[in-house]
Amino acid sequence: MKWRRWGDVGLWVALSLPVLAESGARDDPWWMRIACLLTVGAAVVLRRRRPLLALALVSWAESAILAFSMGTRAGVPIALVFAIIVLSYLAGRRETQLKHFVMLCSWTLLGELALSLVVQPEVPKTESVLTWLLVLLLALLLVALPWLIGRYRAQQALLESAGWERAERIEREQRMAVAQERLRERSRIAQDMHDSVGHELSLIALRAAALELDPALGDEQRQAASSLREAAATATERLGEIIGVLREAEATTVPRDESVAALVERAAASGLEVELVEEGDAELAPMVDRAVHRVVQESLTNASKHAPGGAVSVTVLREDEVVVTVVDTGAQRPVPAPLPSSGRGLDGLRERVRLVGGSLYAGPRATGGFEVRATIPRAGGRPEHAADDKPGELSGVAGERDQVRRTARRGLVTAVVVPLGLGAVIGVVALGYYLVTGYSSILRPAQYGELTLGQAESDVRRALPAMEMIDAPTESFVPPAGWSCRYYRPAEPFSITFAYRLCFAGGVLVDKAAVQTGSVQPTPESTR
Repeated sequence: MKWRRWGDVGLWVALSLPVLAESGARDDPWWMRIACLLTVGAAVVLRRRRPLLALALVSWAESAILAFSMGTRAGVPIALVFAIIVLSYLAGRRETQLKHFVMLCSWTLLGELALSLVVQPEVPKTESVLTWLLVLLLALLLVALPWLIGRYRAQQALLESAGWERAERIEREQRMAVAQERLRERSRIAQDMHDSVGHELSLIALRAAALELDPALGDEQRQAASSLREAAATATERLGEIIGVLREAEATTVPRDESVAALVERAAASGLEVELVEEGDAELAPMVDRAVHRVVQESLTNASKHAPGGAVSVTVLREDEVVVTVVDTGAQRPVPAPLPSSGRGLDGLRERVRLVGGSLYAGPRATGGFEVRATIPRAGGRPEHAADDKPGELSGVAGERDQVRRTARRGLVTAVVVPLGLGAVIGVVALGYYLVTGYSSILRPAQYGELTLGQAESDVRRALPAMEMIDAPTESFVPPAGWSCRYYRPAEPFSITFAYRLCFAGGVLVDKAAVQTGSVQPTPESTR
């Protein structure tokens, strides 16, 4: 806060020095100097919270000075122009709205024109309008251009800030990605345990259940088989609890080198009634092959737990698509205590199939039993969410970078091209206005020669053109009190170096002369 106050004081001093220097050179009254210094001070104080109001204070003050000084020999004070430039830039830096800035400039310029027409009625209206057009052109350079540069700098600062925010967001996302990768690693461990250990435990429980129901064994052996089955059930339950802690997503299948035929043979050796039918010999992508193995493994595990004594049929069709169907006939004998189930096997199976671009159906059959059917592209495919990305579509980072570049280019074009374009338009309007008034203020030499001193002003006016010159040479001539002088061109603009001056007093023409307008002194021959 302390440094901000010292900054305000420094800015006020810097903007006040031109005012004091110019006022001292012009010997302006003290009240005018103090008023200008107070105006600058108030603008400096308001520039942060009310930037447009701060700009309006100095702009209105300069407009009033222009209105009272234009067309006079006192000169035009310009010390406040430095404050206008600085405050206009600062208003742009604070991202003031364009419509409010345009309204402020429009009302200020229109007010300056109206005030100049009121306070200086003796100045020709054409001259006042042309002077106002020149002020408008200077306003583009001294007010609009600094504001646009400030706006461009504000946009750059905003983009830089957005860049840092983007970097921080990326850093947070990277930390989250690392955490998610840890969870996926834990998931792989859990899935390996589920796929390998869980499958083996299910086969052990299946064999123990068969022994427990075998009438050829004695009571002691069947009790041992029952204990073995219960131990397998307990181990499976503990395994489910561990998987519940570790599991988050799908992972690889273990063992990697086991074929579907070997898997089915191992299940049949455990006592499961299972039949395998394979059609087609198309080569499968490694991920697809592992997914097929995983579908058969999980389906056989579920059949051994939930359909004891039932027959299982496994069909693998390898063509353009791989279709895996595992069907069981349902439970044919009761199990005293069903093995616990985590309910996560089919969920993991669906995710595994989805990751290779396939789909999975699992549900009961109308004729009894349960069916699992997976359809997978032979070469694999992209996951569903990845396939949603449209070809040629920019990523989030690339799109944001492209948007930042477009915004920066647009800001630069606005800051440079718009003032130049508006300046060119106003320059053309001012030139056109100058030419119209120039061609409307031509008093031909023959008409000038017919005018005589002492002629009535009303008679002279009938011979005069509709408008007067707007750039009359008035610097070296001071008309006597009561005289009213008018200036006219003898020919088109830019073609001559002199003008006609007609002065009236008491309703008659009291003076007529050809006066110099360029660097070449007119001769009597050239004025005829």
